[in-house]
Amino acid sequence: MAFTARFNSGCVLVLICLFHMSKLVISAADEARWCTISTQEANKCATMKTKFAEEELTPTITCVNEASHEACMSSIASGRADLITLDGGDVYTGGKLYGLLPIMEEIYADGKKGYNALAVVRRSNTDVTIDNLKDKTTCHTGYGRTAGWNIPVGTLLEERKMPSVGCQSSLESASQFFNLSCVPGALEAAKEGTDVSNLCALCHDPDTCSRAGDTYAGYTGAFRCMIEQGADVAFIKTETVLDNTDGNNQEPWAATLRSEDFEILCRDGRRRPITEDASCNLATSPSHAVVTAGDKSKEEIDSYVQLLTKAVDLFAVDGNAKGFSMFDSEPWSGDDLLFKDTTENLGVLNSDHYEDFLGLEYLGSLDGLLKCPEGSLRFCTISNGEQEKCEAMSSAFSGININPEISCFQTENHADCMKYIKADNADLVTLDGGDIYTAGKYHDLVPVMGETYEVGDASYWAVAVVRADTSFTINDLKGKKSCHTGIMKTAGWVVPVGYLSENGHIEVTNCDSATAIGEFFSESCAPGALTEKYDPLGTNPESLCSLCIGMGDEHCIRNDHEPYYDYSGAFRCLAEGAGDVAFIKHVTVDEYAGDNKKDVGWNADLQSSDFRYLCPDGTRQETWSQDCSLSKVASHALMTSGDKTEAEKSQIRDVFNRGQTSFGSDSGDGFKLFDSEDYEGSDLLFKDSTLSLIDVGNRNTYDTWLSEEYLEGIKTQDAEECSGSPTLKMTMFALLLGLFVGHVFGGVA
Repeated sequence: MAFTARFNSGCVLVLICLFHMSKLVISAADEARWCTISTQEANKCATMKTKFAEEELTPTITCVNEASHEACMSSIASGRADLITLDGGDVYTGGKLYGLLPIMEEIYADGKKGYNALAVVRRSNTDVTIDNLKDKTTCHTGYGRTAGWNIPVGTLLEERKMPSVGCQSSLESASQFFNLSCVPGALEAAKEGTDVSNLCALCHDPDTCSRAGDTYAGYTGAFRCMIEQGADVAFIKTETVLDNTDGNNQEPWAATLRSEDFEILCRDGRRRPITEDASCNLATSPSHAVVTAGDKSKEEIDSYVQLLTKAVDLFAVDGNAKGFSMFDSEPWSGDDLLFKDTTENLGVLNSDHYEDFLGLEYLGSLDGLLKCPEGSLRFCTISNGEQEKCEAMSSAFSGININPEISCFQTENHADCMKYIKADNADLVTLDGGDIYTAGKYHDLVPVMGETYEVGDASYWAVAVVRADTSFTINDLKGKKSCHTGIMKTAGWVVPVGYLSENGHIEVTNCDSATAIGEFFSESCAPGALTEKYDPLGTNPESLCSLCIGMGDEHCIRNDHEPYYDYSGAFRCLAEGAGDVAFIKHVTVDEYAGDNKKDVGWNADLQSSDFRYLCPDGTRQETWSQDCSLSKVASHALMTSGDKTEAEKSQIRDVFNRGQTSFGSDSGDGFKLFDSEDYEGSDLLFKDSTLSLIDVGNRNTYDTWLSEEYLEGIKTQDAEECSGSPTLKMTMFALLLGLFVGHVFGGVA
């Protein structure tokens, strides 16, 4: 009776919460969404789904189609898909940038899991070791291939045996390091204006240097290159030597070769016979692996593993009686669809992290391919224009002996910059308030210097601007067309969303500001709104990008490849008549339409009198004033890793203080730190309106740099803040469980 009395309506409520929370946290998956990247894969996946269902295998397979492996990685990370098989390089990318976790690995004939990448030399060529490959002649399977390029060149860069001449510049670094080589594909991959012809000098056709068609391409081709061209070393795998020596290849070039006449170079400087490759190799290239999201519960992962383990028992053997072969792609007119065709089994992994699966040597080689010049400050860029300006900045700073030197690490967006800085592949990036929040909260970045737009003031005002030939006010924006600097950027998104929400014009539900804005405005250009990062579930209204004018894959992208991106782009969107209102900062109109406007082509006929500012009190003004603004916000800041020491942060400030002393002026013919006109863009690396960079002082964390009011506002637009992480869900589950136990059993003897 005492127990029954305690089990009252409050307890029932707790039980209901426990039931739903347990489904979120500890239930096994009820479906396994496999991500495919081609029509052939989608067709094979559809057959796999049907055959698995016939055998009543669970969880149920469904198929999600994407355009590329990286698109699949993003879909898995954002919860739109669950599984895909990736090679080692993609496991690295998926783990580093998307938090993916390998859960099973492919197993090949004789139980093999991957292969050893070797540096092979003639036994008679006794002077060559891994430590003295400078100016040697080399043969490679092809640029970007695992055993022939990624592992050997990445290893040499990572271990500093080969100096890096620039971030992500393995081709240029190798060209300056080796003497003559055959690297099929090198000419095609080289940056415009870069001479890497020495890397093709030993190829059968040096002028084309084809990655697919050259006689010396591929494993056998690279070994043959060493034999026929007399090169010092060939970067291949163990099987290549064994398959082409001791009478196993009767072609004239190989017929007389003996395996004992070749040795391999060990990482520690030794040389060993081919037969000792297990202990003497550059790295082991791992098997392909099935990966899933790193935040999946143990129960979900176990359900995927059990599904695939049972499937292997039924469908692994080609031509089996069940009518479906998991590891055969011929019926779908392809190769290696969903799995490699040479796979014979899948093995369970117990890795807690992608790095555990890849291994230190292989992981190091991939890190090496990203390597920047030793000791440099690595500035992260997000477009070709930024990269060009960064390289000019590096040259200008070096020209007056500012040290350490600047190097330039190019990515596609600020979100990737944050991840690469967190992973210690880059050091610096300049971000606006919305990105500062994300970088600090989720990637542990901190501000070191802030931009000032007026003397000593590291802040600016967010404004709404319209054309003068209109008559509507801030209260009449419903149904209008809007121009934004970018989704989740401060002046262009966070502030106007906050203003419209606080004043009852829109209602943001579950932090879904994109839907609220899409329903409020008839059309918009909000760069980034339909990208995987900001639209993980694919539910954002397409109207958020309908006014953008970027071409192809660059349409509505969140960098300056979209012409309507950032302050200048949003203002251009308004000026060209695409939009009715632009959300920008207070100095943008003067920059592009004032008496001393910069000449960027599209603004040639603009005058500041052509525009009006919308004020919160419902009036319109021709000239800006503080009371005709939506909000005052912290300026953009130069961000770095929170792991940097105070001495390292001081060094960063010293470099840019010296840099702005010499290059901070917009006059003259030399490099201009705060001007982007020479690079066919605007606001590259720093805002063009910047007067100076200042020390952040004690505002040296993301939350102290941003105002408390701003933080409260952006949290209501942060989807991760709303949805909560798996850790938070588990914590809530534990709390509810404790409440239930205490409520039911509390006081029972």
